Amino acid sequence: MSLVERIEAAAYRVMNPVITKVLRSPLHRMASGNVALLHFRGRTSGREFVTPLSYVQNGQTVWFLSAHSTNWWKNFRDSDAPVSIEIARKTVEGTAHLWDGDSDELRKHVHRYLSALPRDAKVYGIKLDENRQPIEASLAEVSPTLVMVEVELTEQAT
Repeated sequence: MSLVERIEAAAYRVMNPVITKVLRSPLHRMASGNVALLHFRGRTSGREFVTPLSYVQNGQTVWFLSAHSTNWWKNFRDSDAPVSIEIARKTVEGTAHLWDGDSDELRKHVHRYLSALPRDAKVYGIKLDENRQPIEASLAEVSPTLVMVEVELTEQAT
């Protein structure tokens, strides 16, 4: 693991519990418009994990974008998996599907995600045009390092 990856991992270990507490508090509105808590089980350990992630939702579909340098998404490698998501202090159930490997489909999902949440483009090194849309050449360059987890919700918020 490189020095940058170690620093990034340490930052996540410090910030994730803080963000989780905020999202579960009456102050959740500060972040819950585009940050949710994803609950899932480890694919080999079976342990329950909860991680705060930026998200985009369209109807019954929720997308989470990440880089290969993170680890949480690896739990969805083998097959679709049941998950729950806390959005604005409400919990919904769904099934997660992983999009990994550079493809037109992955790029389409990333483009849609960044069009809805352009602030995340900088995190992944993707340049935006004057209309805050991903520049295709920039997206093509970075997409091999990205993954997308798509969750189809199976129920409405409780």
